[in-house]
Amino acid sequence: MAENKINLILIGADELTLEKQHSIIAYSGDIKSKVICTRSITDSISKYTQDEHSIVIINLTANGLKELQVLNDIDGNKAAIIIVGDQTNIELLSLAIRAGVKDFIDTKDYEDKLDGVFCKIKKNITHNYNSSNVKRLNAVINAKGGSGASFIASNMAYILSKDAGLKVGLVDLDLQFGSIGLNFDKIPKYTITEALNTIDDLDSISLEAYMSKYNENLSLLLPSPADISLPGEINISHLKRLLELLQINYSQIVVDLPRLIDPVSSMIMEQADQITLVIQQSLAQFRDGRRLIQILNKDLDIPLERIAIVANRYDSKNSLRVDDLKNMVNHDKVYIVANDYERVASASNLGVPLCESAATSKIAHDLKELARNLGKVEYEGERKSLFGRFRSFLS
Repeated sequence: MAENKINLILIGADELTLEKQHSIIAYSGDIKSKVICTRSITDSISKYTQDEHSIVIINLTANGLKELQVLNDIDGNKAAIIIVGDQTNIELLSLAIRAGVKDFIDTKDYEDKLDGVFCKIKKNITHNYNSSNVKRLNAVINAKGGSGASFIASNMAYILSKDAGLKVGLVDLDLQFGSIGLNFDKIPKYTITEALNTIDDLDSISLEAYMSKYNENLSLLLPSPADISLPGEINISHLKRLLELLQINYSQIVVDLPRLIDPVSSMIMEQADQITLVIQQSLAQFRDGRRLIQILNKDLDIPLERIAIVANRYDSKNSLRVDDLKNMVNHDKVYIVANDYERVASASNLGVPLCESAATSKIAHDLKELARNLGKVEYEGERKSLFGRFRSFLS
C-alpha cells in the first residue's frame, strides 16, 4: 500500500442506494472511494476485485446468482468483499461462501450494519499491512524428542492469529506422530497428504478446503490420525508448491517438523525465515541442541541469526542455567518458557491452546513474548515499550 490508502468500491445498479451507502460509511483521509452505478454488475466485479487493498461492496440485483457465479469463477480474488443481497436465498449464501466474501448483509439491514462491517474489515486490512509487510515462515523442531515443539508451535500460531490479528497457517509435518490436531481438538476432513497428492489441481482458493479452521484467522493443515505416511513418500516439488499456496493465503506460516533431518525438513528449514529449536534443561538435551545447530549451520548453510533456541519448561532452580546452555551450544539467541506442567496438561486434555485456557498465566506471558520476537510483530492495542519484553538472554 504505497500511499497507505484503502480503496472503497461501491457497485450496484441503483444510484440512490449507492449514495445512501456511501454517506453512512464513516471513512477518513486514508480511504479513497469510488461509486460504480452500472447495469453490468458482472463486468465491474471482474474489474474491481483484484486489489488486496480494496474493500468492495457489491449490491446484488435480480441476477444475483449470475453475479456471484462470476465472483466465484475469478481465480484469486484479493479484495475484501461485502455482499448486500437477500439473505433468505440459500443459493446466494452458498455461492457467497464459496467465493470467499467477508460478509453478507441483508438488503433490509444495510443501514444498520454496513458501517460496522466496513470498519472491522478496514481495521484488519490496515493491521495486517502494518504488521506483516513480509510473509514469514517459522519452522519449529525438537532438539530431542518430547521437548515440546508441537506445544510451542501450536501456541505461537494461536497467539499470532489472536493477539496480532494475522492470518496464520499452522502445518503439522509429523506424518506419523503429529499431535497438533489434538492441541486444537481437530480431526481433519482432508489431510496434508491428500493436498500434496492433488497439488496439480489446487490453487490458493481450493487449498482452503484442506485446512481445518480454528478461529477467524487460524487454520490448520494436518496429517491423517489413522493412516501412516513415510517422509520419503513426500514429493519435494509438491511440498514447495504447497508452501507457495499457503504463503498467498497467510501472513505467517508455522510448521511443526518431526525430529528428523531429511530432504523434507531440510527444504523447509532452508526456506524458513526463522528456525526454532525447542530444548529442555539437561546435558543430553544441550548436547543434541549443539549437534542440531552444527548440522543447520555447517551442513545446510543456514545463518545462525535465523536460528533461535527455546528452553521449554524452564526451572530457575535447575542447576543448568541459560548461560550453561549458551556455552554448550555456542549460540546466544535463547528464550525461555516457564515450567507449568498442570496448566499445560489441562490445556492438552481440553484440546485448546494454553494461551486460550490460561491467558493470564506466567507461561502464557512467556509464550506471547516468544511469538512477538519470532513472528516479528506487535500486538493489537499494545503500546511499544522498552520494558516488559520477553526475557531474552541475548549477548
